[in-house]
Amino acid sequence: MKIQTFQKDEYEGCPIYYRNFQDHFEYLTIIKGELYTMHLTVKPHWITKTLFRLKLEKTPYSQQQTKAIIKQLRRLAQTTIEFILDKKKK
Repeated sequence: MKIQTFQKDEYEGCPIYYRNFQDHFEYLTIIKGELYTMHLTVKPHWITKTLFRLKLEKTPYSQQQTKAIIKQLRRLAQTTIEFILDKKKK
């Protein structure tokens, strides 16, 4: 299985890592020494998937699709970080 990683991000002092394997996109973040993760299953569009199978594209997702998926993962990671940090303050 091939795992594709994306550029590391940070929010509220917590690192956020993104990766893709098969039809799954995942974020991993470390909050106060604990690992949190969540993944989305995203089926590629049949056109880009076909081009990928024919070796005409490097990935079954377009650049626009990948950016939108990473943007959504960042939102989810931010929500997790805000929730956990607020929870640990109390």
